[in-house]
Amino acid sequence: MSGGRDPIHLVCRPPCGACGKPASYVELVPPGELPSAWETWPPEHQEVFSEYHDPTMWRFIFEGIAGGNGLGDDYSDEEAAPYLTAFSEPLIFQKVHGAGLYDDAGFCEECDEPYCYEHWNVSAGGYGQCPEGHGKSLDPHWSPDDYD
Repeated sequence: MSGGRDPIHLVCRPPCGACGKPASYVELVPPGELPSAWETWPPEHQEVFSEYHDPTMWRFIFEGIAGGNGLGDDYSDEEAAPYLTAFSEPLIFQKVHGAGLYDDAGFCEECDEPYCYEHWNVSAGGYGQCPEGHGKSLDPHWSPDDYD
């Protein structure tokens, strides 16, 4: 995937179009490397990561609007490639959507802007509305019981 170059360690925090704070967090860790915040992780997280991560694989770490993948998931070169494309500049909905993330990393399709949890106005059931009133489901773990 690197085409003879060193693999790119991608860290992306798309800024909220309303307030500027990160709307989501995306990190793609190349094989043989550690996550960017490794030294700040508690020892128990480092232990779990080391136990379950195959260092020959890419590691994708994601924290979205209402869900994420914790300490990350391992991916092959082929599986990691869409994330490098999606989160390279310029950050636009169409590219980010191509990564297949449930919440599109906080991007609103109509606004072509990312928004943070607060500015998505997320309901208890995981449905959000951006500041312009466009809506979508943002929580992959929602349940009808959330509305009881």
